[in-house]
Amino acid sequence: MAAVDQFTLSGKISAVVALLAVLVLVGCGQSASEREVADTGGGANSRGAASAEPAERPNVIMILTDDLDAASISHMPNLRSLLIEEGTTFENAFVTNSLCCPSRATILRGQYSHNTEILSNEPPNGGFEKFRSLGRQTSTVATWLQDAGYQTVLVGKYMNGYDTTYVPPGWDEWYGIAGNYESTDLNENGEIVSYDPGRYHLDDVLAEKAVDFVGGKGRGGPPTFFRPEKPFFMWLGTTAPHAPAEPATRHQDALADATLPRPPSFDEGNVSDKPAWISDNPSLNPEQVARAEELYRKRLQSMLAVDDMIGDLVEALRKSGELDNTYLVFTSDNGFHLGTHRLTAGKWTAYEEDIRIPLVVRGPGVPEGRTLDHLVLNNDFAPTFAELAGAETPEFVDGRSLAPLLTDDPPAKEVWRRAFLVEAVAEAVDLPETVDVEAGELVPLLTGDTQPAEDQRRASPLDEAPLKKAGRPGLQAVRTEDRIYVEYETGESELYDLKKDPYELDNTYEDAGLDDLWRLEGWLGALRGCAGEECRAAEDGAGG
Repeated sequence: MAAVDQFTLSGKISAVVALLAVLVLVGCGQSASEREVADTGGGANSRGAASAEPAERPNVIMILTDDLDAASISHMPNLRSLLIEEGTTFENAFVTNSLCCPSRATILRGQYSHNTEILSNEPPNGGFEKFRSLGRQTSTVATWLQDAGYQTVLVGKYMNGYDTTYVPPGWDEWYGIAGNYESTDLNENGEIVSYDPGRYHLDDVLAEKAVDFVGGKGRGGPPTFFRPEKPFFMWLGTTAPHAPAEPATRHQDALADATLPRPPSFDEGNVSDKPAWISDNPSLNPEQVARAEELYRKRLQSMLAVDDMIGDLVEALRKSGELDNTYLVFTSDNGFHLGTHRLTAGKWTAYEEDIRIPLVVRGPGVPEGRTLDHLVLNNDFAPTFAELAGAETPEFVDGRSLAPLLTDDPPAKEVWRRAFLVEAVAEAVDLPETVDVEAGELVPLLTGDTQPAEDQRRASPLDEAPLKKAGRPGLQAVRTEDRIYVEYETGESELYDLKKDPYELDNTYEDAGLDDLWRLEGWLGALRGCAGEECRAAEDGAGG
């Protein structure tokens, strides 16, 4: 099919394709997971077609932003008035692997990364093709809810490395971004449709698709197949605020006075107590700070289109009569750092800026304007959606349902989760020759180097010899309510008292007592490699 960029034409084509797909499935009687078994040769259980369920079961919409740190939501008026003031905000929401693809795999299956085996964004340790080849997509929150009688729809970003007309099992409607983070192509139910970035802002296109699905009129597009007799689950994955964080044209001059936050950890003054991958870094130069300022402003501007999306979606739900029966979940796949601890721009660390995410839930019975400080994780999203939908949760799930926290009488924090695991494999980034480090060009994790062994000096971004690599050693950490203890594969460690030192400036590992360290090491040991109920027991203190 020739690529097109008109809403109307793409909508008509999508509708025809969707109708044909329904007719084929009805005629063949083959379920999504049966198609996947045939495709991968793997051993997933076959699933028959789910029957329609009563419409009073709630709808669930997850708005999953890309690289949004928890501190960058203050310039979103619709988010505040329509979700935060009308729902519950979780002040201690975290991811357990602060990188896009591992986090999305965790969200889909409710497992730590060591159990999904999606450890990075690209092969051989991660990416869409590995997720598919392992058969992980045959049992996800989408298949569980589809089995329970839900209509399921994905709009936007799915998983890194996804660039195909293939539609994974579990999804009735599919409008997935096909390509890298700058792609403007959507796989619309098996057909690639291209949207000219000169005419369309992709997050506006995604808003259009989402609004159409719930039955309202968006910005001129036709309605799609919405089945009012069945509840629905929607995964709505935005492109914002992922770099290069291009704002919509209408927002390019917005927030001109916004300035990059500079907490005490910004361009940290003394990093001598940090591990070598941090302590080797020089202070940020003026060009790096200026580029960070620019990226920060563009990130905020790009999120204004997402804020418009929230407003359009809530209005469409109101018009369709579904608003009071819909859970709206706003979150991110990971956080982001800009300048803290002498790191330029990135996300894949165990520091607070990267593992902490925004999480707001509005929905039936959810208390309005409330904040909770329970430790909650991206591991919890899949089992939460399953419980809200009345779907069965597989035993392999490591997370726990947040449904009890969405009531007027949530369990006390003391009997909730007490700790969780943070994990990340080593990262070594080959810097393209086009990157001008001395000019302050931002690259992910521009940090301590991985120089050849024969080069004993520790190169920095400002050395005469150009930095060829940037990275961080593999890590595992246990994060409790008030502390984080990190072990690196180099043998180095970090320990921070987050009540006394919320910006993680003073690494107290060398000064900690042996009893304290043994307890934290034991807790980390209980979490390392855990699975299912073992993880929940360890989080509750079995190792602590």
